[in-house]
Amino acid sequence: MEKTLRYNYRLNPTPEQEVKLIEFGATARGIWNLLLSENMRRYEYDKTFLFYKDMASLLKEIKPFEEFSWIKAFDSAAAQQVARDLETAMKNAFSKGRLQHFPKHKVSYKRKRLHNDSFRAVNNSNCIRIENDAISIPKVGKVPIVLHRELVSKIKTVTVQYRHGKWECSITQEVDCKTAKQVLEKITGFDINSKQTVVGSNGFVADNPKFLKQSKEKLNQLQRQLARRTKGSNRWHKTKQRINKLHGKISRQRLDFAHKISRQIINETDIACFEDLNVKAIQKFNGSMVADNVMGLITQLSKYKAELEGKLYHEIGRFEKSTGICSECGQNHVLTLNDRYFTCVACGTYQNRDLSSAKSIEKTGELDLIAAGIVARVAPVSQEKQSVKTKVFELSKLDFGSEKKEAA
Repeated sequence: MEKTLRYNYRLNPTPEQEVKLIEFGATARGIWNLLLSENMRRYEYDKTFLFYKDMASLLKEIKPFEEFSWIKAFDSAAAQQVARDLETAMKNAFSKGRLQHFPKHKVSYKRKRLHNDSFRAVNNSNCIRIENDAISIPKVGKVPIVLHRELVSKIKTVTVQYRHGKWECSITQEVDCKTAKQVLEKITGFDINSKQTVVGSNGFVADNPKFLKQSKEKLNQLQRQLARRTKGSNRWHKTKQRINKLHGKISRQRLDFAHKISRQIINETDIACFEDLNVKAIQKFNGSMVADNVMGLITQLSKYKAELEGKLYHEIGRFEKSTGICSECGQNHVLTLNDRYFTCVACGTYQNRDLSSAKSIEKTGELDLIAAGIVARVAPVSQEKQSVKTKVFELSKLDFGSEKKEAA
């Protein structure tokens, strides 16, 4: 099985190339707004939409006109990719269970004073390749790239964007996943909370580094400087750029931390069980805490890393209770946020609330997987005569599927 992964690299374009990149980003934004406006007009007129093929045909039809000459200089495959992205955004916006509204128009550079537009180039006929520490981008040329890690397969697409004062490119590749493990020896539940970032039922603990809090003093200082500057002046823009770069540093620190923690999680277990957290709802109460705790990011990264390693990732139901459940007898307790430890009223066990939650998630996840027929409990031959046995599982569905194929 193959999985599409995205890797980010730093670009060091020349001044001429930088002008081209800014121009292409603005062109991609213009095509998005043009196609979106046409879709809104048609929907208002006869309740119909333009899909990818219609939008691609429309772009081809309007290119010869002088007023749309700005599209000619743009890579045609990148223009078609804008149409694909808009089609996906519209399908998501009008899908069942969502608010029925159109995607938003993209704001111009003059209004935001930041050229953070992006465009995506598609690797047709091997037109995108990396040679001699430079990446070839259609109609831009060979742009110097900081290749901090080698590519593992052929490039699919490249997205170029100016973020936090630096040029970046995001490269997608197809990566082969390892064969799914038939015997799974370890199952672990993980509780994500505000105190520690992650607590595992196996004793794993990752403390929250709070990168925003570490940079808070410097950030406040820059914010005070910005307030004293005349809005729109050169010094105001320079201070604004420094704030933007600091936020970029915090963002990179969070991503690096989430990658390291998710790698440790998947390395230490065969079945990783998490809660299905409603991160958006939690953000309404304390958005900065949720962002600094990288709650949703750790689960996302753990999921794809488990798939790459041929392991299992499972989320228990969103409304399954885990906090305040005794890990020994299953007694339910009502706890406040200040109650980090509690004593079970039924069995008298004194326990940590986060560790108890992680063990509860592990038990619930195990029952979910067995009930769904995904895994089955087995007893290893080497432990049959021992009093304490390790939990061992087999992938039920894969076994049944292989038996049917052999019989056929």
